[in-house]
Amino acid sequence: MKKISFILLFTAAIIGFNSCEYKGEPCKFNKKSIYLPVEQKMWQFDSIARQFYVHYDITDITKDVYDYGDYSLHREFNTGKKNAYQVALPMSQFRTDTLTDPTVVYYTQYIDFRIGIGFVEIQVTNSDYLYTQENPETMYFRLQANSTILDLTIAQADWQFDQQTQQYYYHFNLSEITADIYDNGHWTISREYNKGTTEAYQVALPMSCYMTDTLYNNPVVYYEEHIDYRVGVGYVEIQLTNSDHLYLQDLSGEFIKPEDMMFHLQLTY
Repeated sequence: MKKISFILLFTAAIIGFNSCEYKGEPCKFNKKSIYLPVEQKMWQFDSIARQFYVHYDITDITKDVYDYGDYSLHREFNTGKKNAYQVALPMSQFRTDTLTDPTVVYYTQYIDFRIGIGFVEIQVTNSDYLYTQENPETMYFRLQANSTILDLTIAQADWQFDQQTQQYYYHFNLSEITADIYDNGHWTISREYNKGTTEAYQVALPMSCYMTDTLYNNPVVYYEEHIDYRVGVGYVEIQLTNSDHLYLQDLSGEFIKPEDMMFHLQLTY
């Protein structure tokens, strides 16, 4: 966890918030929206993770809100104009730029976030760690919160592998996702790290991680691990795919399954 934080002035458009633990009955509740501007000078650079970030201390995210809340973060473009629009995080942008020499390069800029009790952290990562000499541009974000949560845990032994799609997956049968919820509700899924500790945080799906490893006893390779999901009436399916279908194998040639993972399914009705 990065220790740098900022004293922020932000406008909170509070419509109201209440915590409601879903128990199979329709659950109506209000929402809260917090405006989070990030000026160019506010970005910090993490030399270990090789990414820019900004850390917000937000007292509204209490333990109760963290345990029973649902969060989404959107980047807003053209703020204050008639043509303003929002894009949900995480988001990827394919970019072209001239970096330290005249040669034009192409890369992907990935913007994501993590949430913990009392904070939100926004992160900007460029593929292949290609960065200009300047901070990212000024960006505007909106944090939205509402309530209801289901815990979903996948043990390492439970991952299944689909030979046709070349991806790992796990299928949850969930009676809570009724046809009414499916037709009229909204859902998000976040992966949770360090659950039950003071270092706990969540990352919304879909999410991508840039990985490095040694596969098949060959030299080090770089690849992307992507986790997403699908939702249908009565079920949720978590999917994990590695770019170029690079998957770890043990000495006997058996695939090594992904590690244990914990997820939160948030339902809005």
